[in-house]
Amino acid sequence: MTHYEVFRECFPELKLTEEHYDKLAEEKLCRAFELPEGFALVKENELRMLCVLPQKRGNGAGTRLFRFAEDYIRSRGYERMEIGGAGSGLLIGAPEDTCGFFEKMGCTLDDRVAEMSIGELNLPDKPLSGADFEIYTGDSQKLYEAVAKVDPDWAQFIGVGDVFCATVGGEIASFCILGYNDTTILNDGAKRMGSIGCVGTVPDFRRRGIGLEMVAEAAKLLLQRGCDDIFIHYTAVYDWYSRLGFKTRLFLKLGGKKL
Repeated sequence: MTHYEVFRECFPELKLTEEHYDKLAEEKLCRAFELPEGFALVKENELRMLCVLPQKRGNGAGTRLFRFAEDYIRSRGYERMEIGGAGSGLLIGAPEDTCGFFEKMGCTLDDRVAEMSIGELNLPDKPLSGADFEIYTGDSQKLYEAVAKVDPDWAQFIGVGDVFCATVGGEIASFCILGYNDTTILNDGAKRMGSIGCVGTVPDFRRRGIGLEMVAEAAKLLLQRGCDDIFIHYTAVYDWYSRLGFKTRLFLKLGGKKL
């Protein structure tokens, strides 16, 4: 069986095409470990994937693959193994139903995050906060300053896609980055997948409902521009997004192991 076929057996709820799997898995950049029962992929210090066929579990194959990956990462001089990794296009952490295995192997898994897409959208007809919403075309320095107040690391993503903003009195209150045709773990090959990412509200404008209204207006724009579904990636505030009708498709826990 190919790695893709094993992956589909392990995650039947994910309808990735083989083309999308190949793009997201980046196998050419990974070190692969294989057994008849499954495989593991490692990139740098990240255990990007560990799949064992469901009917082959319970005979130690997962443990052996984990040890292969662990020894390889240690041999490369790393002092920590990450499970998944923030840079992974597939699994950025351990799927929740696998956490017991990884904890048994000595991993510590903490933050719970979700991959989400459209469920039954509940978008308000019009915003009530008094903010204005649009693709940002203003002063880039003001945009970078607003982003830095929320998360300075996000500055690297500005320019990757359109930035959609809520403004109040000409000041940037909230922002997010839009994608119009993304390859994601939730792609099934039939739908055009939009995305909303790096969602943030400047501290002075929080607790006014502006951020949620901005996400709603951004979702409307993506649907108007031909997207069939909308992806929310790597979020810990899944309950917040669910208020607009987004649905969690996969829960993951982030963490790793000190070597």
